[in-house]
Amino acid sequence: ACLITHAMQMAAEESRGPPSLAQLKQGLLLSFLQCSERGLVYSANWAIELANSIESDELVATPSVDHSPLFPSERTRYYLGRSLYDLREFRRAAHALRGCQSDEAFFLRLYCLYLAGQKTKEDNRVDAIGPEDLASVENTELVGLKKELAERDQAQQLDGFACYLYGVVLKELRLPSEARAMFLRSLHLSPLLWASWKELAQLCDSREMLYSLEVPNHWLRDFFLAEASLNLQLTEDALSYYTNLNLVGFSNSAYISAQLALVNYHMKDFPQAALLFAALHEIDPYRITDMDVYSNVLFVQERVTELSRLAQEVVKVDKYHSETCSVLANFFSLRGDHEKAIAYFRRAVRLNGSDHSAWILLGHEYLELKNCSMAVEAYSRGLESNKQDFRGYYGLGHTYEILRMPCFALYYYKQAHKLRSSDSRILCAMGACYEELAQYQEAKKCLKRAVAFRDQEGTALVKLAKLHGKLKEDDDAAKLYTRFVAQAETSGVGVHLPEEQGHAHLYLAHYHMKRRNFGEAEAHAHKCREFVAVREEGKSVLQEVLKLKTVQDSASG
Repeated sequence: ACLITHAMQMAAEESRGPPSLAQLKQGLLLSFLQCSERGLVYSANWAIELANSIESDELVATPSVDHSPLFPSERTRYYLGRSLYDLREFRRAAHALRGCQSDEAFFLRLYCLYLAGQKTKEDNRVDAIGPEDLASVENTELVGLKKELAERDQAQQLDGFACYLYGVVLKELRLPSEARAMFLRSLHLSPLLWASWKELAQLCDSREMLYSLEVPNHWLRDFFLAEASLNLQLTEDALSYYTNLNLVGFSNSAYISAQLALVNYHMKDFPQAALLFAALHEIDPYRITDMDVYSNVLFVQERVTELSRLAQEVVKVDKYHSETCSVLANFFSLRGDHEKAIAYFRRAVRLNGSDHSAWILLGHEYLELKNCSMAVEAYSRGLESNKQDFRGYYGLGHTYEILRMPCFALYYYKQAHKLRSSDSRILCAMGACYEELAQYQEAKKCLKRAVAFRDQEGTALVKLAKLHGKLKEDDDAAKLYTRFVAQAETSGVGVHLPEEQGHAHLYLAHYHMKRRNFGEAEAHAHKCREFVAVREEGKSVLQEVLKLKTVQDSASG
C-alpha cells in the first residue's frame, strides 16, 4: 500500500486527522521556499512542480521559513552572496560570505566552493589528453570542505542542509557508507529536503540495503522508494509506487508522468513508454528533461519521422542543452550517420559530464565505427557517473568480446547480469564467452536460463541448439531447432532471423534423413528453398531424401 495512504490512516487512528492534499501542498511549498533560499534550484523546482500539480479546494496558506538565530545579523551579506551565486560567480560568492556563522551563510559559502571545484574539474576534464590525465582530475575543494564540515559537526552545529552537503562531499571522496549515514542524518533533520532523498536513493546498491535504511516515516518516503527502485531496475516495485502516487493526488504531475514513462522504458514496454512521453510532451512542450529517453524509445522503434520532429522541437527550446544534443545524436545514429552522432554525444557530455546515458550511447557509437579504445573510455565514464546502469557493463563486455578477450568480457557481462538478472541478451553473451573459453556446461546453463527469460527474439534458443550441435548432442539440438521453427511459424519468434531459420530447417532435414524419417526430412528440405542462404544445399538434401525414399519404397514393395 502507498505510504501516503498508510500515513493518512495512521494519523486518523491517532485522532489527529489524516493529512489532506492541502497539507501535502503546504509541505511542498515549504520545501520549495527552503531549497530556493539555499540555492538548491533542482530540488526547489521538483517541490513546486509537485505542489502545483495538486488540486485542492482548500486555500493553502504560504508557510514561513524559520531561520537560525544568527541569520538576522548576517542577512545583507547572505543576500549579497546569494545574488552572486545566482550569477554563477561561485568563488566571489564564497569570498563575500567568509566569516559568516549562521547556518544559512555557512551552507551557501561551502556549497559555492563545492560548485566552483566541480566547475574547475569539468574544465580540466575537457583539457585532459588521455585516460591517465582524466583519472587525475579531481575537485580540489573536497578535502578542505570535509575538514570544515567535520569541525562544525564536532561542535554539533550541522543542520539538515549542511548534513546534505557533507554527504555530497563524502560521496565525491568515494566514501559511500559515510555518505549514506550523513544523508540519513540530513533527512531526520530536514525530511522535506528532496536532494538528500535523491542522493540516498543513488547510493542504494541492492533491494536489501534499500529496505534496511532507517529513513524517516515521512510521506516523501514513497517518492524515495520509487526513485531508488527505478535506479536499481526493480521496475515492478517502481511501477507500483508511481502508480499509487498517481492515484493519491499527483495525477497531474509532469514528474510522475515522466517517471512512469521511464519505468515502462526500462521494462522494455516501448509502445507504452512512447505513448506516455508523447502525452507529456504535448502537455509540456518546452520541457527538455527526459526527452533524451523519449528519443531512445523512438530510436528503438525506428520511428524516424517522430524523432526528427522531436529533434527540431527541442532545438527550438534550447539548442545547447545536453539532452537536446542527445536527441540530435539519436536522430543521426538512426540515419546511419555515426560521425555526426558521435559529435553530438560528445557535445552532450561536455555540457553535462555526469550524463551517464550520453556517455554510454557515445560508447555504442564508437563501437559502430570499431573504435574500441574510445568505446571503453566512454563506457567507463558512464559507469563512473552511475554504477547502476547495466548498459555500461554490457557495453564494456561487448567491446572486449570484439577484441577477443573473453575473460574480460565475461567479467563485465557478469556485472551487468547482477543488475539485470532476467535479461536474456546478457545471458546469451555470457554463454558465448563460456563457449569461447571451452566451459561448455556453464555456457549451457546461461543459454537455458536465457531461453526461460522471455527470449522474444529466439536468439538464445538458436545459440543453445548450435552449442548442442557443436557437442554432437544431436537429439537435444534437434528438439531445440524444432521448437525454434515452430515458434517462428506460430508466434513470429525469430522471424527477423531468416538465416537462422534456414539453417534450422537444414539441420533438421539432415537429422531426420540420417534417422530415415523421410517425411520430416522432405518437409524441412522443402522449407529450405524459402531461404536464400540454404536454398541450394536444401535442394541437394531434398534430392538425396527423395532418392533414399524411393529406394526404401522399392525395398518394401
